[in-house]
Amino acid sequence: MTANDITRERARSTGGAQPAERLRLWPPPQEGWLPILGVLLLYAGHLLYGALISDVSLLMGMAAAAMLGVILIHPRLREDLLRLKGLAAPAVLFLLTIAVGLWTLTPWIPGGAHPVWAYVGVRPGASTIDRSATLIEILKLLGLACVFLVGAATGARDARARYAIRLTLAVGVVFGLWAFIGSATDPIYRPQGHRLEGHFHNPNTAGTFFAVLLMLAISELTRQLRLEGRRRSLADSLPYAAPVLLFAACLLVTASRGAMMAFLGGVVILIVFRLATGGLKLSRAVIGLLAGALLLIGAVAVAGETLIDRLFQSHEAAIVRTAIWQAHWQAFLDSPLFGYGLGTAETVNKTLISVSNYPILWNIKAILNLYLQWLEEAGIVGTVPMFLSVALLIFTSVRNGLGRSRMTGVMASLLAVDAIFLIHGATDFGLEVYSIAALWSWLLGLQFSLAQGSSRR
Repeated sequence: MTANDITRERARSTGGAQPAERLRLWPPPQEGWLPILGVLLLYAGHLLYGALISDVSLLMGMAAAAMLGVILIHPRLREDLLRLKGLAAPAVLFLLTIAVGLWTLTPWIPGGAHPVWAYVGVRPGASTIDRSATLIEILKLLGLACVFLVGAATGARDARARYAIRLTLAVGVVFGLWAFIGSATDPIYRPQGHRLEGHFHNPNTAGTFFAVLLMLAISELTRQLRLEGRRRSLADSLPYAAPVLLFAACLLVTASRGAMMAFLGGVVILIVFRLATGGLKLSRAVIGLLAGALLLIGAVAVAGETLIDRLFQSHEAAIVRTAIWQAHWQAFLDSPLFGYGLGTAETVNKTLISVSNYPILWNIKAILNLYLQWLEEAGIVGTVPMFLSVALLIFTSVRNGLGRSRMTGVMASLLAVDAIFLIHGATDFGLEVYSIAALWSWLLGLQFSLAQGSSRR
């Protein structure tokens, strides 16, 4: 009998989980260097102010491309990646968006070159109003595609996928403690009052980030409680409960209304998927637990004075956002098919400033609505294939995930994370922050490949 067999027999005899099922970051699984490098790349972007500077975001994309090159050279990882099914259609749609972006760099497009090029005396001009911004945005998108494939290779094996999630949470605990202590002790560090920002320069972006970590941490905690059963103790659960409490506190201190609402939307998706896969049974106990959880969230929210103050100011914020959206919606209607070029939202905004809207538009860097910003930049022709590509990836993950017997809790949390990004994108610009977009790309790749796994892997 081998050592592994003895370990399994001991686990069965005690009624507990195997050691491999418990929280363990060392030693890493086979090819564990891949999730380690992926997590380090993402957090490096978070620390470098969300990789908002183009040079940093391009370096992230180059690093992801180099990692993808290593994956394609490595026989086992290459096999894992090539085994994935359902990537062809999303890839074609994504490349179509890239092709449209490249097309807008030329004047040979329906409608011709934008008039701004003739105004400044540049011929032949281009459809985009800013060639350099569009070219950089195309390179960024290609970098995100590489990040997605790195995530897909990581999630092709259950052990690597679980290790990647745990490592993300472990590094997130360090990041969260640093951000929380910094927001509480350094007034220079928090220019927007008492709201936590991390290094994202925006508390709403930090809210998206910590809502994602909280969702993943809840999944790990519930799994641990289920594995331990009646034998669970405080010492067993503490390594899983502590991150949940920390990320919940960080999310609360960001005082982000959109992130809180997006998180609640993610909770709904989590519950629905768990019910669909049999992870939860719709019983009185579950209904009571959900009601209690909602009451707890409400009680914690009431304790956060800053959040409540901002909730009561939602009407004022809605007025400002509505004014921004109206101006940019009209800009989209003026060029609905191909837009003004990828990455040009800030430039377009400057052209919209007038005496009447100056107080609202003079200093915004994004439209505060991901969907409207994409329509304005890429037009209908460039936006539809991109959104269809993401929708196909998520649909394929859901369809395949419903057929899995293992890792369903992780799958549910990753689909809930999708909801967080998509819901908050309707009222903010978190996905326009490159490191946040890279985080979702990585998790999207992770869930896409994980959904196709089997109990053997």
